[in-house]
Amino acid sequence: MSYFTSYLTTLELTLGGITIGIILGSILAFVRFLEIKPINFIIDEYIDIIRGTPLLIQLMIFAFIIFATFSNNLLAGIVALGLNSSAYVAEIVRSGINSVDKGQMEAARAMGLGYYDSMKSIILPQAVKNILPALANEFISLFKETSVVGMVAIFDLTMFSKSLQSTLFTTQPILFAAVIYYVSVKLFSYLAKRLEARLNKND
Repeated sequence: MSYFTSYLTTLELTLGGITIGIILGSILAFVRFLEIKPINFIIDEYIDIIRGTPLLIQLMIFAFIIFATFSNNLLAGIVALGLNSSAYVAEIVRSGINSVDKGQMEAARAMGLGYYDSMKSIILPQAVKNILPALANEFISLFKETSVVGMVAIFDLTMFSKSLQSTLFTTQPILFAAVIYYVSVKLFSYLAKRLEARLNKND
């Protein structure tokens, strides 16, 4: 294990989590627009539970209960991060779609387009300009939140640096990990701003 491999584990957790989050969160957001009350109630409760409980507790439930028989803490970590992210992505997608003038949907329906065609051809292309920057910020948040996975014995960047600190009896590994996180977040933030600027330029 090294800083490089532990950093790759951190990226794997982040990419796996955000992928699950985007897929599941988008599905939840679109289903809510169908306005089926029992289903919307379940989705709302799911989002409230995820957002209302600590990520660490969710992670421990998956690692020590749901995935206990599989002995795959990395997978448990990815799934826990993904489900946690999905609750936030669902709100991001919903807000992005709601930001589009409702008259756009009415005009599309008046032209004879069905709901799904209107959403795909008219609403989503406009909503995505608001959704993508917010998703980039969610990716950055998730990257930082991976630091809790060491509590279930996943050797990410934080856990590795803590282990190294205990072995060497020095704080330098922790400080070096902090620098890596900081530089990574600065890079991700820069890329997110470039993406947002490009989307605004295309308006």
